[in-house]
Amino acid sequence: MAPTTRPSRQRRPAAAGHAKRTRRVADRLAGGQRARHQRLAWYGGLALMAALEIIDWPIAIVIAVGHEIAHRARTKALRELAEGVEAGA
Repeated sequence: MAPTTRPSRQRRPAAAGHAKRTRRVADRLAGGQRARHQRLAWYGGLALMAALEIIDWPIAIVIAVGHEIAHRARTKALRELAEGVEAGA
């Protein structure tokens, strides 16, 4: 059996770091797309429950509005936090 050698650790070229950052940005954008689909499914489920009269329409509307307000407030807070971290770095 031949002895195995470890691959040498060489520094990556600068382009490799750029490609890695580009992949991270693409992953974040894809995650945003997935979040939109999840929210759409959530609202669809809420509408389905209202249509099947599991919950009343006014209750479904209040839940949907409250959910949207909470989502927008959380998104704004996260955006402001990220800006603060970038400014501090």
